[in-house]
Amino acid sequence: MIRRLDGLTALLIATVFATSLLYSCAARQAPREITVTVPPDYSGEINLDPCSQGVPAEVTLSAEGTAETAACPQPGETISLTVIKGKGGTSYHISPDDVKIERAGDGLPVAIKARVP
Repeated sequence: MIRRLDGLTALLIATVFATSLLYSCAARQAPREITVTVPPDYSGEINLDPCSQGVPAEVTLSAEGTAETAACPQPGETISLTVIKGKGGTSYHISPDDVKIERAGDGLPVAIKARVP
């Protein structure tokens, strides 16, 4: 009887471990990627207006550093940016750690901000 309990205990522990491992992997989502084309000589803040209707997720930044995007990150979702300087120019990646998503009190995103060196 005791051997059977030991086997069930091991099975229970293995099941709990596997479940927690699967949950932690599923909880972490890949960041949403937005491509931003900026003027060739641009450096400074990128200010994106999220959740805009009728515009693509990929945007072209104005000379003032603003643009609208259809991307609408949900709470817990992260954003990474691919910045392209000029049409067909050099491109580089801004990691989710360097992208700030400002949210209203209800959790809706109101701004996506990053800095272009």
